[in-house]
Amino acid sequence: MLELPPPEVERRPVTLAARLLQGGPVALVTTADRGNANVLPVAWMMPLSTRPPLVAIAIEQSRHSAEMISHSEQFALNFPGRTLLHHVQYLASLSGKDIDKFEATQLETFVAAHLSAPLLRDCLAWVECEVQKVLPFGDHFLYVGLVVAVHVDPQAFDEQWLLESDDARPLHFLGGNRYSTLDGLLEARLPRASEAPERVLSERVQEELELTREARERREELIDEVLRDVDAGKVVDLGRLTASGLVIPTPNPPDAS
Repeated sequence: MLELPPPEVERRPVTLAARLLQGGPVALVTTADRGNANVLPVAWMMPLSTRPPLVAIAIEQSRHSAEMISHSEQFALNFPGRTLLHHVQYLASLSGKDIDKFEATQLETFVAAHLSAPLLRDCLAWVECEVQKVLPFGDHFLYVGLVVAVHVDPQAFDEQWLLESDDARPLHFLGGNRYSTLDGLLEARLPRASEAPERVLSERVQEELELTREARERREELIDEVLRDVDAGKVVDLGRLTASGLVIPTPNPPDAS
């Protein structure tokens, strides 16, 4: 018997498939060709192989960076954090054909280990790549790169993203001018061979529901406590509220017009 989709499921245009796949880290792709350097934010990228280490990025064929990478056969991935949020959006709106993006943004660089392309100083991690193959797909080129060097900020990455501070988390692209950072770490339970998967999953879901309920109750208790302190004229410790997961609303900025 065929089951119909749940009533809350909506049909959307096929062009939104790319947006559903977004949410991964954005990289500032740097390259250099014939004495000129350029930088372009890219969110369409993926790992392909570990032996040899291969990654791929997709760039629209009309982009200036596509021409430069095709000719120089190299590119570097620079992974920005929250501090470069506005730089990422600004760089996406410019073309390297019309302007020197490094001069326009005053981004500091350092020398790569194997490439002539510069690396951006204020990022969290860097991957140097030599192009192995260029494949045209629709309106994009897929560049397959052999990883020849990896550099990281150990405060941000050690075998995996550490997520220990807001500024050391990779910036993720959601679409348009909306971005996010990884908000926290979840550890999945590893079932033992003797355990029935359906029972393990059911127990784990129940545990998560209990944790959520406990956090909600604690938040309500904290709100009541804060309100009592305010009524009594006591000083409220905002740091304690933030540490407890309570969101403090911020006022809207003044109208500058």
